[in-house]
Amino acid sequence: MSNNAQDEELITEANGGNAQAQLRLAFNLMKNRNAEDMLQAAHYYELAAQQGLPVAQHNLATMYLNGQGVAKDRAKAIHWFEIAAQQGDVDSQFNLALIFDQDFSQESQNKSFEWFETAANNGSARAQYDLAVIYHQGKNRPVDLDKAAFWYSQAAAQGVRRAEEALELLAERT
Repeated sequence: MSNNAQDEELITEANGGNAQAQLRLAFNLMKNRNAEDMLQAAHYYELAAQQGLPVAQHNLATMYLNGQGVAKDRAKAIHWFEIAAQQGDVDSQFNLALIFDQDFSQESQNKSFEWFETAANNGSARAQYDLAVIYHQGKNRPVDLDKAAFWYSQAAAQGVRRAEEALELLAERT
């Protein structure tokens, strides 16, 4: 970050406990991509996350997931994604679905499905497509072509080309 009066004011506000300033400062620090700034970004995201800002919680979780500015920690990533997801952050809901989908235990697969379903119901085109695939292929669920078609159509309506193609294939088979 450059050291101008505006930056100093933002730092003062962030250090004074202003969650929005902490969020903006962390976002600005992330742009620089050097190790020191990434470490500081994680610090300010955590301060804002603890004050309940879902975007800060999501960004902090992403940093833990990828080991950016913090040690890579899947459990902490899940923790912060869950807090943001429970506040309606659709990207966090989708990320949780993906994380749990990587585990093959039935419990993780069930959590993955629930998060895909939640994110899809909240408008995530990516989750709508993935949920359609689950129903289409019967991945840990019975095949349900009607539900697959419904979710493909929801994703297609948001411009997901693969969903449009899948709908065409389903139509050809019926």
